[in-house]
Amino acid sequence: MPDEPESESAMPQRHAAAACPPLHSVTPGGFFADDGGLARVSDDPLVSVVIPTRDRPHLLREALCSVRAQTFTGYEILIVVNGPDNPQTPATLETAHAADCIVVRVERAGIGPALNAGVRAARGRWIAFLDDDDLWLPDKLEVQLQVAAAAAADLVFCDFSMFDATKSVPHPRLRPPPQLSAKEGLTLIDYGRGCSHALVRRDAILAVGGFDESIAAPDWDLWIRLSWQYRVAWADAYLSALRQHRENTSKRISWARVALRTLYKSLRTLPPELRHMRLRILRRMLKVGMKAAEAYVRHTYIRPLRRRVGTGKG
Repeated sequence: MPDEPESESAMPQRHAAAACPPLHSVTPGGFFADDGGLARVSDDPLVSVVIPTRDRPHLLREALCSVRAQTFTGYEILIVVNGPDNPQTPATLETAHAADCIVVRVERAGIGPALNAGVRAARGRWIAFLDDDDLWLPDKLEVQLQVAAAAAADLVFCDFSMFDATKSVPHPRLRPPPQLSAKEGLTLIDYGRGCSHALVRRDAILAVGGFDESIAAPDWDLWIRLSWQYRVAWADAYLSALRQHRENTSKRISWARVALRTLYKSLRTLPPELRHMRLRILRRMLKVGMKAAEAYVRHTYIRPLRRRVGTGKG
């Protein structure tokens, strides 16, 4: 596990809960119902909800409302305020305090340090991550805990939808093919697709060393390492919603660079029982590289050329 930043403080900062106004965000199940108030945070939480955030208090407030709407109430909420102060920091802290959350400050920027700080400060046996711009359906935690118990799983994913201001579309379900085990499948392809859809045991995260802070988007790498040592399951239900907007962090990160870095790391650290996957990993890396090169040529040369000749096609 990486060393804790010296400037980090995980001391609880609790304030009286404030009423949550009606939340009307498009989700796979329709709409979140009017909440009318906030549930009390558990004094002995089974689940720690970790929400990293920086400068989007307006989106954070909606994410918190979706947590407060959960049918399972044995949780605590940790808001990890990431990076140096900025003009939105006061509003972010006010939103977190009003929702009776634990606030963790991390001076070092980056998603990896924020996620690791949240895991270290958590008290729950289970960790449920939520990006500050995403939402959960009300039974998300309840269903995933049931699946974890039934499958004796340490890591549980769920299905999700993609939504924006006007519509919500279920994303095709992500599962390894039948001929591959969970550990084989996750080593090749990210069948988790982000943090907001995962429920994972805290002790398992700590045992494998937490998130790799050298990777810009470190979630897939963690899922791979967890799958090598622990049991993985998928809940056959659409329980989370991934927001599409111009501020998406994923749009600022090179997917190809992250994928190649993750695949190369897994290739170098494969456990003995997975060494038969080496050729398949190399083929996957080649496919990712070719796709990235094709996208670069298309966006850098083909589209400008077509605009110049007047075809208007991408």
